[in-house]
Amino acid sequence: MSENYSRGNLNAISYLSYYFVGALVSTLGIVLGPLCAAFNKDPSFIGQVFTLMNIGMFVPIMLGGILMKKWGLQKPLVIAAALTILISALLFVTPTLTMFSVAVAIIGACGGIFMTIGSYLVVRINPDEKSRSSSLIFTDFFFSLAGATLSFLLAWLFKMGASWIAMYGIMGGLGVLMLLLTLRSRYPTTEAPAAAHQETSSEPWGRSVWLLCGALFLFLLAEPIFTLWTPGYLQWRFQLLPEQAALFTTVYWVAKATGLFLNQFTVKWMKLRTFLLMCTAVGLGSIALISNSANTTLILIACGAFGFFNSGLFSGLMSYGSLQVSRSSPTLISALLTCGTVGTLLFATVSSLVNSHYGLYGAVNASTCAYALLMVTLLAAIACSKAERLHQGEAVAV
Repeated sequence: MSENYSRGNLNAISYLSYYFVGALVSTLGIVLGPLCAAFNKDPSFIGQVFTLMNIGMFVPIMLGGILMKKWGLQKPLVIAAALTILISALLFVTPTLTMFSVAVAIIGACGGIFMTIGSYLVVRINPDEKSRSSSLIFTDFFFSLAGATLSFLLAWLFKMGASWIAMYGIMGGLGVLMLLLTLRSRYPTTEAPAAAHQETSSEPWGRSVWLLCGALFLFLLAEPIFTLWTPGYLQWRFQLLPEQAALFTTVYWVAKATGLFLNQFTVKWMKLRTFLLMCTAVGLGSIALISNSANTTLILIACGAFGFFNSGLFSGLMSYGSLQVSRSSPTLISALLTCGTVGTLLFATVSSLVNSHYGLYGAVNASTCAYALLMVTLLAAIACSKAERLHQGEAVAV
């Protein structure tokens, strides 16, 4: 049965959802200085305030399946967009530390709603494996695009004398754009048609889904540990200047953005499980070199390889997880996202604990250990996978 929904607008909502969350997460380092100066607080204090954003983002991701089943897709998007606009406007009127703390928590929650529904929309309107994997990877590209474009824009605005509120003016503008898109779009139902629903409502997820949830957790534990500690580790080990160490992570992000753009085509001619194994294997080798090599040129090359092959893993794991059942549900997408987000919530605590006991070398190698566990978990998930059997009829080569 064909469904009447606006595919173009729904894709745009998914892209904007990831851009919105990317804008929140990737610009924290740039807006940190102006916030410290404005509120006369040290970076560690403002960093703790940003923890409220992570918590706010985690809650709707965890409850996203229930949210979509109860209220559908449009209503949560409209509420989140309207709240973003309102909170951004209130920050301009009352730019206090208390208001800022409340604002980052609420805008983080709005970002969690956007990401959950944006991810579900990609899965929902792309039923076959190849188009789903390609679309998820291209959607994830907008996360990195936000980091690249807004980092440059904010750096220029702050150099011109703008205050930290400029960041939240941009978020308010994104909220306006999201509101306009959500109000003029037609949405698919979050439930299967009656006959199919009767067949699949009690379908067990199986071990492969839970293993892929674990893989997403490990991936989103490993990547931020790498980005947090690598610059300091390189300065400490090779006596590099801060701007020289920053070049290594810049190469990583540029390579990742390039990979996100190109890998949407790669998964159309390569089996998804092969793609995931290849990316994880190269990623593991790269992060091991970055953490242990004594050659800075080799480390720079490894940073590029790590970024390029790391780029498709989040979306690829999401796609492979959603294919473990005959029909993906909002609850399944929410579970996959939730497990991944737990990794993001814990990375600072885990890596800081390792750093306190084993120093910068140990902190960077915590990422290597997480990646090694990711490889083991992925191999186990592939061994238990039901995707090949379930989607044979759709000409899926997984």
